[in-house]
Amino acid sequence: MVSLVAAAGGFLFGFDTSVISGAIEFLEKVFQLTQIEKGWTVSCIILGCMVGCIVVGPLSGKYGRKKLLIFTALLFLVSSLGCALATQYYVFIINRIVAGLAVGSASMLAPIYIAEISPAKHRGKLVALNVFAIFLGQFTAFFSNFLLRDVGGVDNWRWMIGIQVVPSAVLLVFLFFIPESPRWLVEKNQRSKALKTLLKLGDNRNANADLEEIIHSVEETYQGKLKDLFIPRMFKLLLIGIMIGIFQQITGINVIMYYAPTIFRFAGFGTDSALLQTVLMGIVNMVFAVASMFFVDKVGRRPLMIIGSAGMGLCLLALSVIFIYQDIHRFFVLGSIMGFLAFFGFSLGPVVWVIISEIFPNKLRSYAVAITVFFIWASNFIVSLSFPYLLANLGGYSFFIFSFMCFLCVLFVVKYLRETKGKTLERIEYEVTEA
Repeated sequence: MVSLVAAAGGFLFGFDTSVISGAIEFLEKVFQLTQIEKGWTVSCIILGCMVGCIVVGPLSGKYGRKKLLIFTALLFLVSSLGCALATQYYVFIINRIVAGLAVGSASMLAPIYIAEISPAKHRGKLVALNVFAIFLGQFTAFFSNFLLRDVGGVDNWRWMIGIQVVPSAVLLVFLFFIPESPRWLVEKNQRSKALKTLLKLGDNRNANADLEEIIHSVEETYQGKLKDLFIPRMFKLLLIGIMIGIFQQITGINVIMYYAPTIFRFAGFGTDSALLQTVLMGIVNMVFAVASMFFVDKVGRRPLMIIGSAGMGLCLLALSVIFIYQDIHRFFVLGSIMGFLAFFGFSLGPVVWVIISEIFPNKLRSYAVAITVFFIWASNFIVSLSFPYLLANLGGYSFFIFSFMCFLCVLFVVKYLRETKGKTLERIEYEVTEA
């Protein structure tokens, strides 16, 4: 239940980044946007994400995961109201960037918090729960966009975005009832509180042993300085985390999620039909994210990454061919996109977040995850900003680029990624620092 509350930040992350896909066509008419402004309206949130994930890392190390999660929920609430009530374009953009601060913070905080409170044997599925919540948020955004498309006339976009106020307020309330991370409490010499948290969260027989292991990890490892990440063995690990995060984005997931209605209309679907297809996309994402939760701790991280990346590459390759030879039936476009989302939901979607939440040493986790997530959002920004240009100038060939990146991801995982399933965070840290 504690993981579920924390993962609700992931729900808002998914909702906030995806709701724009349905609202953008209506915003374009209301604010009379140029194509450049349209692209900026979609991607400006990512600038806030980049800042949020960097700033929140050191702050969560100083003030605690729980306090920063509460502040993040407050940002979601304020930015949702601000966007929904905006009467001028620049006000809308400012609030979208504030929403990005919240999304960037949630994208870093939720997986770290869940990883730090979870038993080793369940950590993969509980961190994956956060990714399922992201997909659920995306599905809810797509579904609510479809339902609200005729509500409020020209102001329907206000309802699409403003509805997020409800889950933001609910999350804000529930976050006051979750415990602080026991690992953070140990770092702050609050061992009695850490033990109480471990007793509540796990097996009473193992709580003292878990506490001793955390204490040993905190006392015997680094002092948590940013410069420690640039020690050769740590820098190599940081590069691995950054690269798998970048691969999650440059394989094309947010091209599909942000511009799905555009892609479907390009393939010949009508506006209402295109919005309905995005609802189906959200369902596929959720179903395969749930499936991943049952396999990530059994099969392992590496196999899912390899299988998923290869499957995504094949689906994008098929999508390229379909767009190039436009006489092929448009529903093959739908099938290729759904296949891509199924493989992503089963692999890179949840597994990347699991990996980056667990491979870094305890004392450096806040810094390392913040830097990694920054690069995730930076690559997301570049891809989402450039895709309209690629689609307009390269057409179906643009999907060849993303397909190629999928196969590169397979090679990278095979060569550099080590398996971490079933190991405590302290054991992973020992193996990494001794390697």
